[in-house]
Amino acid sequence: MGDALERGIELFNTGRYFEAHEAFEELWREADGDFRSLCQGLVQACAGLVKHQRGQLDPACTLLAKGLSRLEAVSASCRPDINIVRLIRDLNTVVRALRMRVSFEPPLIERLRGL
Repeated sequence: MGDALERGIELFNTGRYFEAHEAFEELWREADGDFRSLCQGLVQACAGLVKHQRGQLDPACTLLAKGLSRLEAVSASCRPDINIVRLIRDLNTVVRALRMRVSFEPPLIERLRGL
């Protein structure tokens, strides 16, 4: 499971959201509890970012909001090696930017080391 998570994070952080979506979906199918909700939130966020890449801004906002809802329900202790709080903040910034039709910095999944 760790390799798939690492692959998904790397793909997400390099803007390859479609491929990241596939990696996180693979994890989601096998996960349970908070980790399952985290994976589902990541799947939906990736789908929203793919819609953005395709110029479909309203569907992008809808999917990102759904993903955010899932991520906000997840305890940060679910994966203490992932900065979930920062990811939520970054994705909220993306949604606001999309609604205002302005550019934004790509969101990142930050890894926390040494825990």
